[in-house]
Amino acid sequence: MQKIFSTEGKIYEGMQRIYQVLLLTIIFILSCLPVLTIGAAMASAYGTAYKMVDHREGILYKEYVHQFKQNFVLATKMWLLILGVSSGVFFLLPFIQPLLIGNKIAYYLVMLFVTLLVLMGLYLFPLIARFENNLTGTLVNACILSLKHLPSSILLFFITIGGGIMLPLYLPSLLFAWLFLGIGTIIFIKAKLLLGVFHSYENLEEGS
Repeated sequence: MQKIFSTEGKIYEGMQRIYQVLLLTIIFILSCLPVLTIGAAMASAYGTAYKMVDHREGILYKEYVHQFKQNFVLATKMWLLILGVSSGVFFLLPFIQPLLIGNKIAYYLVMLFVTLLVLMGLYLFPLIARFENNLTGTLVNACILSLKHLPSSILLFFITIGGGIMLPLYLPSLLFAWLFLGIGTIIFIKAKLLLGVFHSYENLEEGS
């Protein structure tokens, strides 16, 4: 019985992980409040989650701050690019929509393009948190990985949509728990899945 509740027991480990996810969620939300820092916050959250997966997070909030400083410039550039593209699409939508009505080929091509952008988006900030690269290189790598690892990309998409939107929307009774644990849990699960994708490329870099 003492072993179960010891600092090396499963219960203690589970409670510690819940605390870490809670803390990650709170820090992430707070660092997103200026809006401009959302990109850096996302990269920092993934960078911290990678360390959590490998049990190398140390003092979590200090690791998050370190990741935030390290990824701020590139992640902010990426976030501003996303905002710019999104604003452009929103502005052009009224002009494009009439062209798509009744034109199935154009409609499916646009949907294919949007799908590719969404899948790419799933890799952008995780890549910034894991690899050193410039803006163009990150975009290219995100595009390649999203298509090369399509099953993982689809799974990442459903984890994001299911955990981030569908769960609080269709299970409002869990909204309170989701606000404190949901975001951190989603990031942690996705980080674990992404590391499985990234490790093969990291091994190639080490071997070269």
